[in-house]
Amino acid sequence: MQSQVGSFTQKSMEEDLGSHHNQVWIIPCRTRGHLAGRRTFRRPESPPPSSSIFVFPQVIHLLPVPILLQSHSRSAMAATQPILQTSATNNEIHAKLITELQGQTMHVPDMLSRFSHWPARGRNKFYNRLKAEIDDIVQRCYPDDFSRKKANKNNFAFFTSIWYPDIDFEHLYTGGIFSYWIFAVDDLMDANGEALSLDIDASTRYREQAINFCRYWLGLESLPTRAPAASPPAKSTISSIISSLFARLPPFHPAPTPEPEAPNLPTGVFKEFGQRVCRNHSVAFREAFAKEIALYFDHCEIEQRERLTGKTSPDLETYLSIRYYTSAVRLYCYITQICYGVEIPQWIVDTPEMKTVWDETDYIILLSNDILSAKKELAAGCVHNAVPVMYHQGQPLSAIVPQIVKRMEESRDRFDDAAAKIQEMCKKQPDVLAAVNQYMDGLKTISTGTIEFCTISPRYGLEPYFNADGSMDVVL
Repeated sequence: MQSQVGSFTQKSMEEDLGSHHNQVWIIPCRTRGHLAGRRTFRRPESPPPSSSIFVFPQVIHLLPVPILLQSHSRSAMAATQPILQTSATNNEIHAKLITELQGQTMHVPDMLSRFSHWPARGRNKFYNRLKAEIDDIVQRCYPDDFSRKKANKNNFAFFTSIWYPDIDFEHLYTGGIFSYWIFAVDDLMDANGEALSLDIDASTRYREQAINFCRYWLGLESLPTRAPAASPPAKSTISSIISSLFARLPPFHPAPTPEPEAPNLPTGVFKEFGQRVCRNHSVAFREAFAKEIALYFDHCEIEQRERLTGKTSPDLETYLSIRYYTSAVRLYCYITQICYGVEIPQWIVDTPEMKTVWDETDYIILLSNDILSAKKELAAGCVHNAVPVMYHQGQPLSAIVPQIVKRMEESRDRFDDAAAKIQEMCKKQPDVLAAVNQYMDGLKTISTGTIEFCTISPRYGLEPYFNADGSMDVVL
């Protein structure tokens, strides 16, 4: 059966994207840990109880990642502490887990039917135009053919067009360049083969530079910020090349101080994005967004330190609590306002109900992606996914997906309840209510859009497994 969503099909996406079944689009995997040395980490408030995404999709080329094994033969007290295995033992456990899962059949229900009252609109009509623009940026940012081809396979335009299917081109373009940027910086710190991913000191300097670069182009450089970490000077050609990339943009200088050097060309793409945000959003909005960017980078440092020391999440709750902060879904809660041209008043943003809306959006996207990407992640040798994490805890595969889907349904219901309360709060302010309604629909759309994207994209290879009722029986 050929799966069809909206007005386009998997077959049409094969023609747009090509078949790259040796690639995997997944949300970055994160783990718990503590920073050591260079600076003090400001931990945010604890995440809500995990009922709990890209997410932005990306291609991640992974080294073998060790797993923690909790020995059932130890005492009850000892069993509460994960045992860090040697690298060789971790790799053996990793390989055994993949071997056990591969070949099993995972039944996946029609997840979109669980969100039948939420919008699911297909692909933005400006997709092809956006793709041409993003491909041009990729062409200029990557000097070699290999890097360009690797970046183009990610097709940031397709992802953005699925998440934001009904906005105009200018807003879609703003979302598209952010999607390119967030993938590029994450890949620099996380992807196998990138120098920064193996050098914690260099990547820490990079993160500090990137945070300050973002603050400058969000018009916040005159406000308190971090002191830049010591770093070798960037090549003077970077600024001139970045300026040429965005020569068509009208001049806009959000701050009186000299323009900082970008750490590298891909990171420099934030310049145009930041200029666009400055034109349409308040200082308070931009400051909150910048703090969320810093929080994202801080947790990337935690993840990198743990990856380099061979640690990983010992159980599902730990896994979800870290991914809550590092999936970039929280950043997209701001991007959704930017893409729809709205700014939710701070008094609403500060309510417990809005926090619930953000939390549940994060969890729905993370969990749906984990189910639909499990086959491809296992094929790539990655077990940082809710499915193998739960399987490693001794649960049969047949019981895992129903539990994850139930969590998603619970998140959906909490979202709906919180959204209704927010709408009630502002019902006497028609303009605010209109913005809130549009924003809530936007968050619902990126949630259903994740299911649509993972289902349609040939990168996941799910087409052969569809049943007539919309469910799938996926052979891992």
